[in-house]
Amino acid sequence: MKPIHFSSLICLCTLLVGCGNDSEQPQDWIEVPLSDNTWWSANRDFKHGTYEIVLDSFAGLEFKLGLKAGDFIVYEWSAQLSEPGLLLAEFHGHTERSGDDPGTVMFYSRHQNATEKGTLVAPFDGIHGWYLKNGGLDEIVVTLTVAGFYDEVQ
Repeated sequence: MKPIHFSSLICLCTLLVGCGNDSEQPQDWIEVPLSDNTWWSANRDFKHGTYEIVLDSFAGLEFKLGLKAGDFIVYEWSAQLSEPGLLLAEFHGHTERSGDDPGTVMFYSRHQNATEKGTLVAPFDGIHGWYLKNGGLDEIVVTLTVAGFYDEVQ
């Protein structure tokens, strides 16, 4: 079998389906300026993980990630519930407190659904994560998958 060269494929394409001729040259590209916050280099390692968060009956806890301003995460979590609305979820971020000075907190979402997915670009250095509260008798297991530039916080 004789090898087919790329230039032969172009000619074959032109003959079979009429996909252009030599007089139709592609237009030059029009360069668009890079807008703010479209691309940036990372100063940290990219991480990803899947975490199982166990909530005993009527228990609450905060699952924390450390992010610097401008770091981002992509995440998805879900829980199997015996009754809708038993899981309170608050996705938020807060600064680390120093002495008696008050910290700041920002809530990204609050709901009682059994699932959430999204992205976050951290608006400030601090702790970002989920406060989860089980409102029922049965144990709830939340499975969180997250990827991006973050640190695990105990």
